[in-house]
Formats: sequence, structure tokens, C-alpha cells
Amino acid sequence: MNKRFKTFIFLLLTFIIYYPLFKLSQIKITKNHKFFEGEIKKGDTIGDILKRYEISGKEYDEIILKLKEVFNPEKSKIGDIWQLYFDKNNKFLKFRYFNRPFEYCIVERDPKTEDFFAYKEKIPTYRKTFYIKGNIKNSLYESMTNLKINPEIIIQFAEIFESKLDFLTDCQNGDSFSIIWESLTDKDGNILKDIKVIAGKYENTNQKFYGFYFEKEEIKGYFDENGKGLESGFLKAPLSYRKITSFFSKSRFHPIYKVYRPHLGIDYSAPVGTPVSAIGNGVVIFSGYLGGYGNCIKIKHPNGYISYYGHLSKFEKNIKKGVKVKKGEVIGYVGMTGIATGPHLDFRIKKDGKFINFLKIKFVPEKNIPEKYKKDFEKIKNLYIKYL
Repeated sequence: MNKRFKTFIFLLLTFIIYYPLFKLSQIKITKNHKFFEGEIKKGDTIGDILKRYEISGKEYDEIILKLKEVFNPEKSKIGDIWQLYFDKNNKFLKFRYFNRPFEYCIVERDPKTEDFFAYKEKIPTYRKTFYIKGNIKNSLYESMTNLKINPEIIIQFAEIFESKLDFLTDCQNGDSFSIIWESLTDKDGNILKDIKVIAGKYENTNQKFYGFYFEKEEIKGYFDENGKGLESGFLKAPLSYRKITSFFSKSRFHPIYKVYRPHLGIDYSAPVGTPVSAIGNGVVIFSGYLGGYGNCIKIKHPNGYISYYGHLSKFEKNIKKGVKVKKGEVIGYVGMTGIATGPHLDFRIKKDGKFINFLKIKFVPEKNIPEKYKKDFEKIKNLYIKYL
């Protein structure tokens, strides 16, 4: 084996061993320290990350012990961001863990005593307004996602126009949209949390649809350019990216059991991980694994309605029995748990204990701008319509 070939094999093995580490983290090196950053992946633990960077023995034990004073490492979740700092001699300096949008936990070495200590810090936040316009290609969800708009804002936008448009049937390639929304950011402009859509426009070949957020004393919500309410009690669908593959039926051929049987719900086909939102305000009465439904959530709404969300890949944080949810709030993510041939949401709704066809429910806007607030509304509308 010649020298060149040996060198090639060495480089190849080095790449195979260390490439996963490069994928999981970013490294920054300055004159005084090394800085690594990454996020929790499936199967990861905080302990795994520390060991990956050769922190072991007494230091490892002390870091974990101190971290537990401010955060339980067992509650880490996929997507949480971590940072590790070392000096130029690879001596551990600091571990930072972002477990909330506006807060992070730190374990740090005291440079004088060499002892470890832990504490929490708040991230300064700034309220910022964003504006984006674009055109539809395939679906509203895909088109907005391609422009880096977060799922929560996409769902809000779809919800605003639910009484005017059905984005399943009315959304066509070439349609245009404009959206203005508010978010909380850090000092560098990175979005930490989306607040709300404050104005939007959707335009097709026939018509322009406007929506404006207005709040004054006892009234708040979304209204069209004439001050008429746009919101009903329920969303038109529990997700924005959707294609119906099975409708409500008393006799459907089951793709797995190969027999005709009732399908008392709607199957929305969507990629794994697509956000699923509560169709209306209510209380979670079940969150867990439920036979053929797989990971399932049940929500009890006013007036005798109960909604079901089945085959979820995972639940949103804090979605559990007894928790109150709001219309449009993300509660879980599309998957194919339970009895399913592919990723989709099995959505069902009961009225007074009986499953009904959700697509036949009439959606009626709940309120209009009172006469005494119309001048105030006109000012807000005229301000935002220029941008839209």
C-alpha cells in the first residue's frame, strides 16, 4: 500500500468519523476560545453532547449537577439550542442551553476558584413589524414557508380569510398575497416568538380580499375593508397545507383492512411535521396514544362539539389533558402513528356525542365594527392598505 493511498484512507476515515459532528454543530474559533453550537437531535441527550466534546469524569458530573439547579436535563427536547465554550487549550469554560424562547440556562467555570456555578438569563426582546408579499405555487403553506414565514403566522393568515376563501379549493397557482405581522426578536433581528398578523391581502383573478386586526376596548379581531367581521367560531380546516384523501363517509373501502366500513372523519394528506392547529377555542380532554388513531388529541369546544386529531407524529409542548387552547393554536404535527398507510391527519368532530361531517358546518362571522369605532378603524385600515 503506497503512501498516497494510505493518506487517502486516513482522510476518508477521518471524514466518516467526524462528519456527523460537523453536521450537528458549528464551530467558531477566536484568539481566546473555541465556540461550538448545535441543536438537540432525535435520540440526543445533554449528556451525550458533553461526552461528544470529551467532557467526562468529575467535570461531567459537576456540570450535570449544577445544570439541575436551573434546568432538568431529562426535559430537553428536539430543536433546543446548545452552546459550548472552551479556551484555546480545550479547557471547558461554559455551557449554555436555550430551553425557552426568551431564557437560557448557563453552567460556567469560575476562573479564580475553578468551581462551577449555574444561573439563568433573560434574552432582551424587541417588537418588530415584518412585511412580505409573494405568489402561490402549489399551496399557501408551501408558498409562505418558502419565504421563511413561520407556521404560526401562516395558520393565522389562513384563519383570517376562512369565511371568504377555502384555501383547499380556491387557492390557485399565480394568486398573490401580502402580509404584515408582528414578532418579538433578539437584538440581531432573529425571530424569537411570533405575535400576530396585523394586516393581510389575498388576490386572485376575480377579487381582492383584505383583513385588518383592530382592537378597541371591548372589541378585537379581524375585519375586512368595510369593517365586517372575518372570524367564525371554527377554522375551516385544522392545517394549512392540505389535500383531502378521504371524505366523511358511511361506507368507505378501508386501504388496510380491505373491507367497506364507515369513515366518520376527513383525512388530510400532508408531510410529516406539518403543524396541526385547534379548530376552535376549547379544552384538551385527551392527549396520548389511542389505538388505531395513534397519537391523538381530543378537544372539547362550546356548544357540544368535540374535535379529534389522529395519527400525529408528536404533540406540541404542554398540550395535555385539562389545558385550554385557542383557535389556531398549534397542538401537534402530522405523522402516521397508529393504523395508517402514509402521513396524514385523521380529523373528526362530534356534535352532542355523534360524529358529523365537518365540511357541512356553516361558518358565520361573529361580529362587525361598532359604529362608534368606525373612524378609528378607517385610520388603521388606510395606514396598512398602502403597504398591502
